[in-house]
Amino acid sequence: MLDEGSVSGGSASSGASSPEPEEPFIPKFKVKFSDNVSKDGESVRFTLQVSQNGLTTNMLEREFEDFEYLDHCVSTSQSSRGLIIPPIPQRSAIDPFSVEVQSKRLMGVESKILIPDEFHKDCQQLQKYLELLLSHPVLGKNEKLHEFLTQKNPPPRTKVKKGLMSKLSDSLDARKSSYRDSEEFFQKERDWVTKYQPGIAYTSEALTKITCAQLRISHQLEEMVTALKISTCPNDLVHNRQYNNINTIFLDCMDKLKVPETEDKGQQEDMALGSTLGLWSRYTHAESAMLLERTCLMVDYQACNRALDKAKPNRKEAVSTLV
Repeated sequence: MLDEGSVSGGSASSGASSPEPEEPFIPKFKVKFSDNVSKDGESVRFTLQVSQNGLTTNMLEREFEDFEYLDHCVSTSQSSRGLIIPPIPQRSAIDPFSVEVQSKRLMGVESKILIPDEFHKDCQQLQKYLELLLSHPVLGKNEKLHEFLTQKNPPPRTKVKKGLMSKLSDSLDARKSSYRDSEEFFQKERDWVTKYQPGIAYTSEALTKITCAQLRISHQLEEMVTALKISTCPNDLVHNRQYNNINTIFLDCMDKLKVPETEDKGQQEDMALGSTLGLWSRYTHAESAMLLERTCLMVDYQACNRALDKAKPNRKEAVSTLV
């Protein structure tokens, strides 16, 4: 028979081997972006409504540089090692030169169309970024994130730029990406990212090209309709009357096409599918960065083990005492 102590020890061991599942993480805050977006030169201020326990606690104003600094603080914190950090969206073009360059890249070099400010898209993407951070079971507890959502004044706007040494370090780390992972699970993840990341990025770019093509066609049709409306001829000659009749029929067809609605449909598709594909593309890039960091640590660890094996016996003993 087992005594009481052995029974209690057995139950403790059983409980330790199969622990109870953790409760789902509940975000401490909820964030909603307001349509109130102000632009002053190259500065764009977004209005955030922060709520806690169903009650609005703060109405904050933040610029894109504030989000960049938050992303820097979260990604460099010690608790984020080995995590896929939700990616921050790309900054939109604001100054006139950048807007012109982006418009010519998307609409064509000869196009005179300038893409207007799309603050609604920026609000949607930044709100999704904060929601992903808040719902993360580890990053959602980050103190910098809580300060970002509770303090009235934004953090110091410091431009985060990589120095020369950081770029050289990234280049050296990239050379280690060809090493095979020691665990099969992470190696399969690397293979998946390597296979599908280019396809997701290509699909996102292709959808952007389709949306821009719809926008170009819409504007060209509007210009053609305007030109035809003012090019009517007097009905004194037979061929003039025929031209006017054909012109009227063509304009009726253009009205049935509802050119402005075609443009709105393209923008809605870009907001829905385009934003999702863009998020997937940024997420696969973030996962690739995390897996590369793991590979670099694994290579360094294996190099240290090889150096330890080659060390002299007295040095091995000294290292073992330190470990």
